[in-house]
Amino acid sequence: MACHTEFNDICSNDPMINFKVPDKIGIGIARGTACCLVSEENTIDYSGRLLNLTSRLTNLARPSGIIIDESFGIELLDKDMRDNFEEKDVYLDGIAEDKPLKVYFTKESTRIPKRNTERITAERWQHIEDNKLFRDLLKLAPFEYILQSEAAGAEDIKIRVTHDKVIKGRVSKRYVSFFYSSDFTYRVLTGKPRVRVDFPKVCEKLKKHQVKENMNVQIDIDYIEK
Repeated sequence: MACHTEFNDICSNDPMINFKVPDKIGIGIARGTACCLVSEENTIDYSGRLLNLTSRLTNLARPSGIIIDESFGIELLDKDMRDNFEEKDVYLDGIAEDKPLKVYFTKESTRIPKRNTERITAERWQHIEDNKLFRDLLKLAPFEYILQSEAAGAEDIKIRVTHDKVIKGRVSKRYVSFFYSSDFTYRVLTGKPRVRVDFPKVCEKLKKHQVKENMNVQIDIDYIEK
């Protein structure tokens, strides 16, 4: 709880951290058994359902919040701390798709996506592709793409940009940069679902890869249908 509350200021007085760092954290908690792979006295890896469950809960808690699996035992926390949490049944990919799990989440900071409150069925992906020269991309203000159908949610939209980049004076072909929700917004306006891409912000990232104005840039938008 202290880590979550104080995370935004953890690095504020550290002179070594002079670059932008995340200001929010998502934490997933569960307990149980796991497999441990060892060689002599060295621990090589851990595996098992428990780690997969905790990973899914962490993703569910992001960008901010704490989610605790019911098997942890919420009663282990004192009453004042328990009051920060609310109970909910959720569905998780690969863990609980037909039958939900009960979890406890921080009600003030965590938003459970709607798709995780419904039984998980086969995902239907849609795809949009756009190609532009980098010089043309540089001229664009934030731009809206109209989708063929509604997306399940903003968190179910993936944008990747394929481009050449220059490394030590040599061109490296078909490099892929991924862009996340901070680089685009999703909304439904006049009945049409739209993804608004912040192209000036995208171009700033591409400039760091030394993309030249005459290079082609391919924008791919993939999303899960509602």
